[in-house]
Amino acid sequence: MTVGLLSTIAAVFYGSTVSILALTATFARRHTLRREARSTLAVLVPGRAVEPPQGDGTAVGPGN
Repeated sequence: MTVGLLSTIAAVFYGSTVSILALTATFARRHTLRREARSTLAVLVPGRAVEPPQGDGTAVGPGN
């Protein structure tokens, strides 16, 4: 296999994974599933912000 083909396969796999996670983070019925999808996206997508504070006043992220 050529390097170009492997790069294309990796790009499609990465794009599909990020798309599925983004849809899950947006439309999942369970809050825990949405939260897990968002934290996984934060790892996969560089420059993505850490989750905002939760509704009960607790924050998720560094320093907590």
